[in-house]
Amino acid sequence: MRYLLGDYTTEGGPGLVAAGPDGLGEPAAVVNPSWVHVGPAAVYTLTETEPGFAGAWRLGDDFALDRAGQGRSTAGNNPCHATVDPTGRWLLVANYGAADGSGASVAALPIGEDGTLGEAADVFRLSGSGRDPERQSGPHAHQVVCHMSRVLVVDLGSDRIHALDLGEDGTLTPAATTQLEPGFGPRHLAFLGDRAVVAGELANAFAVGSYDDRSATFSFGPSVPLPTVEAVDYAAMPDIGLDEDAPRPLPAAVVPDPERGLVYITVRGPDQLAVVDPATSALVRSVPVGASWPRDAVLTGDGTLLVACQQGGKVTRVDPTGEQAPTVEWTVPGVTCVAPLT
Repeated sequence: MRYLLGDYTTEGGPGLVAAGPDGLGEPAAVVNPSWVHVGPAAVYTLTETEPGFAGAWRLGDDFALDRAGQGRSTAGNNPCHATVDPTGRWLLVANYGAADGSGASVAALPIGEDGTLGEAADVFRLSGSGRDPERQSGPHAHQVVCHMSRVLVVDLGSDRIHALDLGEDGTLTPAATTQLEPGFGPRHLAFLGDRAVVAGELANAFAVGSYDDRSATFSFGPSVPLPTVEAVDYAAMPDIGLDEDAPRPLPAAVVPDPERGLVYITVRGPDQLAVVDPATSALVRSVPVGASWPRDAVLTGDGTLLVACQQGGKVTRVDPTGEQAPTVEWTVPGVTCVAPLT
């Protein structure tokens, strides 16, 4: 099995690169491809900059990467997540936006029959704010998901999940909005059967609920805490010049495991993989990921997960049962995303 890895080139990453049992391939020169999505006709990368850009790529027989057509503006700032809609006609992009929320939006970019991208057909611009003055002064689209008949947008900045209708011509029309707990800071969500699990980056918590496609709204239960960093008494320690700010725990990826009936959430700071049971809304266990700052993760065929650890510059293989210690698969500075090639 081979994967495409995204990273921050501004943190020393190589760009878009293929990875497999024989190591890493020749990288494609693209700036900050922090998110990678493998579509039916091409591979798509997001350049997380202000303004943001999307690129299309083709894979050769030797997994060499060649650009497919012209890169396109995402019509917003710092794009961080994208997916191809079920028809294969649209690349839907979540623009996180600038610190003040400007440029936070979702754009629909048309996909040609050859996989190339066109200019955005429509842009849904977010509004609102939240309780956290640093992270929620404005809206921040962090994920876009196609589920049932709707396009769902997770907005960290306003503690909302927006449901949109995608028209035949790419227009994005608001259908409904679900409001979450103040300060929850939703980042990613995933579905497992009839249950939805959403991770709150700012609350360091998760919530489990259900989704009604007719009303296009969610009904979530109370939030449940995720693993935290152990408190350190710095006053009792000798001053050796260490940073006295313990890293704030920040949940990131949400990965469903249909076979086990569980959901996995990476938590940066504690550098753990949290194992959640959606049936009981319980945190079953957490296991170390083996490197620092786990962002994206993907479930593999043998039941382990490959975890992109950004600050550690490593992709680790993690056993969610905790029976096996994590191991390093590839070393990639600033790695942020692991996308399986199917």
